[in-house]
Amino acid sequence: MKWGMLLFLALTGCNGWVSPETDPNITDHYFSVFSGPPLSGVLVASAVQWNADYAVTAAHTPFLANQAHRCSTGCDLLFITHKADGRIPRWREFRPGEAVTALGSSSLLIPMSAEGRVWPTSFVKPGSGSRERYGVHDAAIAKGMSGGPLIARDGSVLGINIGYSKNWSAPANRPEQTGMTRLSVFVPYSVILREWRLFEARTAKSAAHSLQAKNQ
Repeated sequence: MKWGMLLFLALTGCNGWVSPETDPNITDHYFSVFSGPPLSGVLVASAVQWNADYAVTAAHTPFLANQAHRCSTGCDLLFITHKADGRIPRWREFRPGEAVTALGSSSLLIPMSAEGRVWPTSFVKPGSGSRERYGVHDAAIAKGMSGGPLIARDGSVLGINIGYSKNWSAPANRPEQTGMTRLSVFVPYSVILREWRLFEARTAKSAAHSLQAKNQ
């Protein structure tokens, strides 16, 4: 009865069934992050370690601390400073059609997951200033899982989950989406890598300018 109530609460705001995840080989792929002032600890999201010093999460989570770099195109991606306290996930490009697990935290800080597959199509958020092309999969997503990893069968991280359409059906003019009954969206590795390289270049340029000013 207790688990039934927890699941009901955890599933508030989702596009399908997500289940508690207890496998430590899966749950160590992410950690939880929280909104800061003026909503300290009120909003929960997920994040994935990128390297020894930085992690990535969904930019739409407000008031996150330790912000380092926002997506240059306005896409839903944010780098935060975060020292790795465990293993760093292996990242790679997704392969259309491959099986995946969506992972992240519920609003009650319970690790949740759902399985699906990546679809050979892309998604551009309607009405957004960014025209970024996101990846699409059909694993369920719940609130709190934003910023959490999309994991391949080989354990690689393919990107971070950023949202879903709760009531979705394939448009008649998109035959490549026929059979896809659920739409979940993720920022793919290629976009994250692009933004990391831009951030590195910007940081190096800033350091060079600072050194030049110091030596003058």
